[in-house]
Amino acid sequence: MFTVPFFLRHSPLRVRMTIFLSCCVVVFIVIAYALFETSNNRIVTLCAIPVMVACCLFRLRNASLCTLIILLVSAGLLTLHIHTLQWPVPLIEGFSFGALVIGMELACFSFLTVSLNLSDAARQQSRHAEQQLNLAYEQQQQLEELRDQFLMSVSHELRTPLTEVRGYINLLLEYGNRLDEATQSSFLQSASYGCDELELIIGNVLNMSRVGKDLKPICMQELPLAATIAEICEHVYLQDHSLELNIDADLTVLADRQQLRQVLRNLISNACKYSPAHTSVVVCASPWEDNMVRFCVKDYGAGIGAADVPHLFQKFSRLKRDIASSVRGTGLGLYISKQFVEGMGGRIWVESEGVPGKGSSFYFTLRQPSTTR
Repeated sequence: MFTVPFFLRHSPLRVRMTIFLSCCVVVFIVIAYALFETSNNRIVTLCAIPVMVACCLFRLRNASLCTLIILLVSAGLLTLHIHTLQWPVPLIEGFSFGALVIGMELACFSFLTVSLNLSDAARQQSRHAEQQLNLAYEQQQQLEELRDQFLMSVSHELRTPLTEVRGYINLLLEYGNRLDEATQSSFLQSASYGCDELELIIGNVLNMSRVGKDLKPICMQELPLAATIAEICEHVYLQDHSLELNIDADLTVLADRQQLRQVLRNLISNACKYSPAHTSVVVCASPWEDNMVRFCVKDYGAGIGAADVPHLFQKFSRLKRDIASSVRGTGLGLYISKQFVEGMGGRIWVESEGVPGKGSSFYFTLRQPSTTR
């Protein structure tokens, strides 16, 4: 029954002081009337009411101060009533006993206040713990869904190039003697492309396991950009697409060769996956602001809507339109690329109007060697 008044303690100080002073004024008016009109000294026991209100509204220190003020005002009223500072012994005994009772009342209400505070804190902790358990359960469910989605995506990703490699090898084993040299070379090249795709998928999965533990590049070095990108692009599976390179001559960059290779392979592979056959993928690199080099991998596919852009570089993120399509993907390529680019001191982003045919442009920056000298 004391719970509701104690809730007033959380109200503003001005409100609490107004309630307390109003109670004091009413009680002291009643006491003054009883003393001077009816000479009823026992009415002073009404002082217990503002003491109780003070315990409800304030903490122990302030409630004790309010109690002392109440006792002093009561003593002043009694002094005015008897018209002398020399109190008779019965009045002193009665007032002392009343003060003792009020002090005991203050102690009891203070104890009740502490008990209610502890109970409220325990209730809040219990509610917080329950919320944390629910949050942990939801996170576990999400992790399980991500795990299942990841395993399904990776198994599908690995199965397709494996089937392709096995198919071409079986054809060579069965009909190798009947095939001309050009056809054999074509089959071997297709099998090699399948192996490259397997290497890319496995590389992304392995890199994901160490991202967050070792974000720093292994070996930063000055790379001649035109020759490096040309060499990297020679081993990229382009499917039915053509590759256009537009690299400024004599441009160098400070980067980890293996990580740069992984980033470019991820971006070019995505460009080929999400673009119509027989379209071009353009790879550009040129000087940019703050002595950086800006890379661009542009395709002419369906583009990316503005609502999907913030989620592109998250782990296991794939566009909704692609989940139900025949386009394969683990949702790791862009995530890994972002970690590698930022680890080498750059940043990565995408620009797209979301209009089919205009495609998307993925940009990332790396430092030029002169910035470290």
